[in-house]
Amino acid sequence: MYDAPHMTEKSVDQKDIKIAARKVQVYYGDNHAIKDVDVEIQDKTVTAFIGPSGCGKSTFLRCLNRMNDTIDSCRVEGDITLDGENIYDRKVDPVQLRAKVGMVFQKPNPFPKSIYDNVAYGPRIHGMTRNKAELDEVVETSLRRAAIWDEVKDRLSAPGTGLSGGQQQRLCIARAVATEPEVLLMDEPCSALDPIATAQVEELIDELRSQYSVVIVTHSMQQAARVSQKTAFFHLGHLVEYDDTGKIFTNPEDSRTESYISGRIG
Repeated sequence: MYDAPHMTEKSVDQKDIKIAARKVQVYYGDNHAIKDVDVEIQDKTVTAFIGPSGCGKSTFLRCLNRMNDTIDSCRVEGDITLDGENIYDRKVDPVQLRAKVGMVFQKPNPFPKSIYDNVAYGPRIHGMTRNKAELDEVVETSLRRAAIWDEVKDRLSAPGTGLSGGQQQRLCIARAVATEPEVLLMDEPCSALDPIATAQVEELIDELRSQYSVVIVTHSMQQAARVSQKTAFFHLGHLVEYDDTGKIFTNPEDSRTESYISGRIG
């Protein structure tokens, strides 16, 4: 029998819950990748998903904006709600959902377009602006939020692919925030970056928390400790423990969490 994950006794105000998952299962064909995951993700908070490679943390992250819909063999069961609404309801358009729940991937993936067009792409396809002046404003605001405006403002027509790796990742963050999402998912956003670019992105994540609910998958426990307020530890498809980050790293309830944090499993 598998123990339920340990939760703190503190009651969280329901209006602070941005995403709630109940009894989530994910299958790839016959492979049961995610088993019975229950979690409540708070608004205006950075939540880190940690755990060994292949433990299900990225798979679960991709459930939160229905990115798994693009994989034919993948089946998701259970309930996931965003502001109380079931995101897997037939009435929900996944494209609109992904405008609300933005995603930044492991490898920076700017479109082969200008810096300006990379950021303008989402607002254009969602019809969010009425004219060029409004679009210009959205592009500038998004690049400022991603802390890259000053580096690119004089070359907005240059290709996004010509930027450095760290700049490309911040451009991808600007692209993700341009559709005014409420949640930002980040799947190991710094794993392809050097230490200086990583520090810049981590600083940015801390700033973004004032406006978004941020969920980050990271293989770096140090990074989880630095940027998150809440941490979820996944192991073999189960959510083992979910708590305040400080508690997970200093006084975990579950022996498996303790073994992972101390480097005995990984």
